[in-house]
Amino acid sequence: MISNRKIFAALTTGLLLLAGCGDARQVASPAPVSTTDTPTTTAAPETTTETTPTSTSETTTEETTTEEETTTSETTEAPRTPSGSYDVTISGSVSGTSFRRSATLRIVETISSTGTTNDVNPVDVCLVSGNPAGRPQPGAIWFGSNSGCVPGAGAAHLDLATVEVDGDTVTVEPVENMAATGGNVFTSSSSIAACPFFPVSGRLRVTAGGGVSGSIEVTGYGGAFCGNTVYNATISG
Repeated sequence: MISNRKIFAALTTGLLLLAGCGDARQVASPAPVSTTDTPTTTAAPETTTETTPTSTSETTTEETTTEEETTTSETTEAPRTPSGSYDVTISGSVSGTSFRRSATLRIVETISSTGTTNDVNPVDVCLVSGNPAGRPQPGAIWFGSNSGCVPGAGAAHLDLATVEVDGDTVTVEPVENMAATGGNVFTSSSSIAACPFFPVSGRLRVTAGGGVSGSIEVTGYGGAFCGNTVYNATISG
């Protein structure tokens, strides 16, 4: 018969073996693997921004085009210039002799754009009263920026003066070195020996808008015998 001590010893040995096997299973089990790396690799690139720059670029282009079109339409509007033929009255004096005469004032499109003695005139202007070269009278005058705007002046379109336009107001100033052509001329008397005077300085200034008003004051040269004289008159019509 097996004694109680041997049975106890056998049970004790078995328990120890079981405990040892449990420790072995715990040591052999793999350590938990960290999962912190998994979510980081896929989430970041998916929030890309491909749509944002495209919409911004398109908006900017449309706004710029609209502004450029507006600017172009504003700058292409041509300024209005006065024009027409007007029956006027000129009242004044020349060489101390008073006069009051009817006249025609013509404002026309540019006659000569090449071969001018100065800048191209924006318009051409002529004041005509009588026929000073063929029939001298006090105050008879042909004065213009281009000989072509004087009726019957011939085919030679001579640029005789500078012209400036400011709204409805036109200013004409004779070019001195063109005086000898005789394109501009006035007289101070009706004598057969009346000297023709050729404007060398001064100005004609008129405003044409719902009527005509202005003045002319020019100095003319009549040669060594006649010298200089001043033609001064108001213009209304």
